[in-house]
Amino acid sequence: MSPELLHYHGSLTDAPDPADAGCELGTAMNLAVAAAHGDEAMADYCWQAVDATFARQTKYGDFGGSPMAAVVGLGELGRSLLVIQQSPLGDHFKDRMETLKPALGKAMRWLTTQRARLLWEDRAVPDRLFAEAEAFLFLGRILNDDALLKIGHEFLETGLKTFRPADGAFLERNGTDAGYQAASLVRLQEIMLNFPDVQSTEIVGKGMQWELAHIGADGTVLNDEKPSFLSRSKLLMGGKEKKVNVGEISLALLYYHARTGDAPALAAVERLQRHYATAPATPTSPPSK
Repeated sequence: MSPELLHYHGSLTDAPDPADAGCELGTAMNLAVAAAHGDEAMADYCWQAVDATFARQTKYGDFGGSPMAAVVGLGELGRSLLVIQQSPLGDHFKDRMETLKPALGKAMRWLTTQRARLLWEDRAVPDRLFAEAEAFLFLGRILNDDALLKIGHEFLETGLKTFRPADGAFLERNGTDAGYQAASLVRLQEIMLNFPDVQSTEIVGKGMQWELAHIGADGTVLNDEKPSFLSRSKLLMGGKEKKVNVGEISLALLYYHARTGDAPALAAVERLQRHYATAPATPTSPPSK
């Protein structure tokens, strides 16, 4: 994962003090970006989030919240740890990463007990399934644990079953959404970058064409004529329309451009960010709720 790819518009957010925030969405990305650029001071600052997170770990291995929150955070952290290993700061963080491994192992043993629940609850929500796959695959790699890797592939295969080959959409509870499609494409491509044996090139290609078709000529993110049940329910209950996740969609497109050289993907990023220039970008989005 190159520094140029990670250093996209909006990746470095104005996050709260990581010692207070913990290893939440965005903070882990900041750690990865800093490591990829060899920015030791910023990476050390962001590592406070890791310390703050594991200071809250219970004797059972969880962090006092829901399994879904834990799995997302662990997947984000796993991605950042893999980036660190490949970065100019690999030696700088080597001892800290070794010290962290027992706590990571405890967390993953607890998360393994939640496997059946997560597979059942999220069986129709691909971006969650891919987030869960990342946690087990990435930390399975860090911990050299074949059992975790096997579970990670199980989540990955379940997520791929939600793919609709006819048009390239990942179905979220039988609906479609450009933001959640991008979240699935980000996580699936991150898995492919770290696990070259995962053969999903055709799926990602079709999925990206669906995404590109939902970015207008002026950069507007378009919705299908028939929104998902989840989207309709929110509107019926008077809920606000979900904000466009410019950062996540941009990252999905940039991954694809970096991997394939696809010029339309890069052009779409430029249109998207010009159109939403006044909107705050989010580097990674939480999976569906």
